[in-house]
Amino acid sequence: MEKTFKLKGDLVIWILVVLFAMVSVVAVFSSSTYRANAMGVEKTAIFFEQIKFVILGFITLFVAYLIPMRWYRGLSFVFFGISVAMLVMTFIPSFQVKMNGAIRGIRLFGVTFQVFEFAKVGLILYLAKAIEYWQDSLDTFKDFALKLLLPVGAVCLLVMANSFSSAILFGLISLLMMWFMGVKPRFLLITIGAVAAAVLLMFAVYNAFFAGKESKPDSQQGTVEKLFNRVGTVQHRFESFFDEVDDEDEANLTPEQVQAKKDYNRQSENAKVAISQGGLIGKGPGKSTQRFSLSMAFSDFIYAFIVEEYGLMGGIFVLLLYAIFLFRCIRIANKCETPFAEALVIGLAFLIGIQAMLHIFVNVRLIPITGHTLPLISHGGTAFMVLSGAFGIILSVSKQLDKQLAAKEAAAPDGEKEIKEEQ
Repeated sequence: MEKTFKLKGDLVIWILVVLFAMVSVVAVFSSSTYRANAMGVEKTAIFFEQIKFVILGFITLFVAYLIPMRWYRGLSFVFFGISVAMLVMTFIPSFQVKMNGAIRGIRLFGVTFQVFEFAKVGLILYLAKAIEYWQDSLDTFKDFALKLLLPVGAVCLLVMANSFSSAILFGLISLLMMWFMGVKPRFLLITIGAVAAAVLLMFAVYNAFFAGKESKPDSQQGTVEKLFNRVGTVQHRFESFFDEVDDEDEANLTPEQVQAKKDYNRQSENAKVAISQGGLIGKGPGKSTQRFSLSMAFSDFIYAFIVEEYGLMGGIFVLLLYAIFLFRCIRIANKCETPFAEALVIGLAFLIGIQAMLHIFVNVRLIPITGHTLPLISHGGTAFMVLSGAFGIILSVSKQLDKQLAAKEAAAPDGEKEIKEEQ
């Protein structure tokens, strides 16, 4: 009798993957009017492009699902090294790819890669392996700093030169992973204090030496200047977030400055309008009006678009998808028998969950614009595939747990198995 192939792992997460894909295809197609008009193409072209990304995402997920956990453990440091090398390449002009005014990717062999997406998973793999490998030798702050904090700090600095918000995301995920995996809270508190002091110092240095000066072209900037220009960008975003255009601005600023300020806030304002018009059940599929003016409705502001067309109910549905995903990942992590598997699942769950929350907070105007997309829903190529791969890794861990449980039950005496069945 031939064996039939059967998908294993957490069934709920498999269902969530399908639901995310369905929401993504529908939302991206309906929200891409502005982008299609700007590109001079039909919306169906963007629809089929997203279908392609979803298919590639499923392939990536399935490959990651099939890879045994021992491979992830064995290649963790290697993958981390590759992701760091890719981050370094973002500083080499011949490899750089600009996205929305900042360097976010590299081009290799004619293919563009969003490096930060690979680096997120690379850092999580490193921390999962490092925590397991050195779990008995992290008793002093020196050991903690050399084995965990230094690699995380190096990655965050490399990322910060091109995206301050992404560096914060990297750091936050890392701290949460270390906290959940039992790293001494005293070490983490010292780290948080040191990072806060360093950030305040950077803003002070920026305002003392860089603020108000005309920036050189990106290709002529040194690493230090790029870093402090990102600090300036963050400061400008906070100022714009808390200081909207008012009558005083109209009187004291030039028309060009007033317009620049309005343009900067336009996306956030349009997103707020979209949410306010959504109501309880929304305007209905394909009936959004803000998609004609919200240029990033298909990516950075897709949650606001979903609320406009599907209302509060649609927004709550998306939130529930991520909440259920986090709950299932915590269940899987609690069942893991090795620190590596537990840390890996926790890290990837935090990556997807926190990025989703940051995206939603921006869309509902609780925090300044960060540029983070909605995982597995926003339009995208590299990001969609990498995060699909993250789902695949989690399902791989879940599959292995099912195998271990089946093996234990098969080896257990009949009486013990009966007790387990009753429980």
